[in-house]
Amino acid sequence: MSNTIEDILLDAHHHNKREELLAYLETIRIKNPNRELTDLYQMAYERVMRP
Repeated sequence: MSNTIEDILLDAHHHNKREELLAYLETIRIKNPNRELTDLYQMAYERVMRP
């Protein structure tokens, strides 16, 4: 899945999970400072969208 950051944020917003995604993103950016930002957004998205 190769979504852009904008796509990820928009989809999270439609599910009312944007703020949760951004909060989790802040946490994983600290733990993974050298990862690509798009990868981090995708990781955060997958985490907050779990059932």
